[in-house]
Amino acid sequence: PQRVGFRDIKVRDGLFWINNRYVMLHGVNRHDNDHRKGRAVGMDRVEKDLQLMKQHNINSVRTAHYPNDPRFYELCDIYGLFVMAETDVESHGFANVGDISRITDDPQWEKVYVERIVRHIHAQKNHPSIIIWSLGNESGYGCNIRAMYHAAKALDDTRLVHYEEDRDAEVVDIISTMYTRVPLMNEFGEYPHPKPRIICEYAHAMGNGPGGLTEYQNVFYKHDCIQGHYVWEWCDHGIQAQDDNGNVWYKFGGDYGDYPNNYNFCLDGLIYSDQTPGPGLKEYKQVIAPVKIHALDLTRGELKVENKLWFTTLDDYTLHAEVRVEGETLATQQIKLRDVAPNSEAPLQITLPQLDAREAFLNITVTKDSRTRYSEAGHSIATYQFPLKENTAQPVPFAPNNARPLTLEDDRLSCTVRGYNFAITFSKMSGKPTSWQVNGESLLTREPKINFFKPMIDNHKQEYEGLWQPNHLQIMQEHLRDFAVEQSDGEVLIISRTVIAPPVFDFGMRCTYIWRIAADGQVNVALSGERYGDYPHIIPCIGFTMGINGEYDQVAYYGRGPGENYADSQQANIIDIWRSTVDAMFENYPFP
Repeated sequence: PQRVGFRDIKVRDGLFWINNRYVMLHGVNRHDNDHRKGRAVGMDRVEKDLQLMKQHNINSVRTAHYPNDPRFYELCDIYGLFVMAETDVESHGFANVGDISRITDDPQWEKVYVERIVRHIHAQKNHPSIIIWSLGNESGYGCNIRAMYHAAKALDDTRLVHYEEDRDAEVVDIISTMYTRVPLMNEFGEYPHPKPRIICEYAHAMGNGPGGLTEYQNVFYKHDCIQGHYVWEWCDHGIQAQDDNGNVWYKFGGDYGDYPNNYNFCLDGLIYSDQTPGPGLKEYKQVIAPVKIHALDLTRGELKVENKLWFTTLDDYTLHAEVRVEGETLATQQIKLRDVAPNSEAPLQITLPQLDAREAFLNITVTKDSRTRYSEAGHSIATYQFPLKENTAQPVPFAPNNARPLTLEDDRLSCTVRGYNFAITFSKMSGKPTSWQVNGESLLTREPKINFFKPMIDNHKQEYEGLWQPNHLQIMQEHLRDFAVEQSDGEVLIISRTVIAPPVFDFGMRCTYIWRIAADGQVNVALSGERYGDYPHIIPCIGFTMGINGEYDQVAYYGRGPGENYADSQQANIIDIWRSTVDAMFENYPFP
């Protein structure tokens, strides 16, 4: 017997309502793929996909770009995922001959187009998880799309119909775009269309993308008329292989001698090919978390909880509060979240301890109390961090009992600063340390220097080819202009001034390094720079690089962690003292 369900979908006042409730779809585009069997995807893998989606707060999936195994829809019924069921219509290859709508707007093809949606609806119409029929993908627009829409509504007028390239929503029930930038999405929200709006593809997750999810989500939450968003895409499409040493790697376009190919363009998912969650999925989970915590007055411990679940109260959720100061826990508290109705807010009161001079943060974790089909009891829904105070303590210099006055050895090409158990040698040719020894062990393998370039990642292809490579930013050279040594008050200052610039071009940066070496062995460097010449564009990065002896593999730092994070992708990581190893911190992307 087939499971059935009952639900009501209506469009009212430019919004769609499910069972008389406003809903926002936090979705992903999912292709069928298995890292060992390619397109032959077993139900165990499909079910794990859906479990991972639910664990990461995703509530909708678009079957890009074809109908799935009927058992997929059954699992969506069971797990509770809204489905945009897409029809197998795609003809964007016609764009290569200048007319993407060539057969889509040709009446001779009408029967073929209409048969696709009719068969699709007849096969899957009893699944309550399906709330939207999608007529296809990237096939232009014309008479055959209109015919598909009318055939779909004649068979099933209880669901919404979507097709992105009906750009004005002439016939479809939802107006849709893809890869629309944040400012334009905000304009769409400010001036709403009479029909509900979604963005069916965005936040391309290739490589270490996607970034900017928070900026998008702020716009989505700001405007009720934007009711859905689907990240491209769910999973990488690499095929597992092994080298002669047994190391696993993943093949992509061209690795089978195939030509033409899309190279690594198939590695664009929130999870890796073997279903391991990537950093992008962890970020997406936090950004779309259905339980939001907002600070009202942190000096009084006043917060607000917002329930963005559309049908469920927060009675099955618990808030865990922790006050942390530089790696130490000062206080903890648990609050059972009761009587917070769907799509509503409630005040929260946290008891804060007496704080000292150290920097302090309030960390909040929200967990689901009960076990579900997709998670164990106590599953974390979201984590938030709020700064309570800045560090007001005065730094206390480290002064070992055996510290002794520094000595300076000044040669023609170098100078060496020696202390009790260390020696640092600076080159007068580069102005940089070339050797740093502590207790007889060498720390440096490559001298420290400023860096304005980084390896190209997938989402920087346009900048690299259009700006960075033509301006030779990848081969910038640094030259010493001045070198000075000062010794006073138990410390040595090494001051070097350099110019770093690309060959031939008349622009670059004038930099000043001030190395301060104390008798206790502490080394501080202050680095400043001033640009010159005409380069109005964005540079790839501002960084500082140096090579460290490979035997030193333990890492401790104070900052955001535990995962990788960037200025536009940091919601899933919080500030604390983190300890790890070099190997453990490595994110093993399938395309380096």
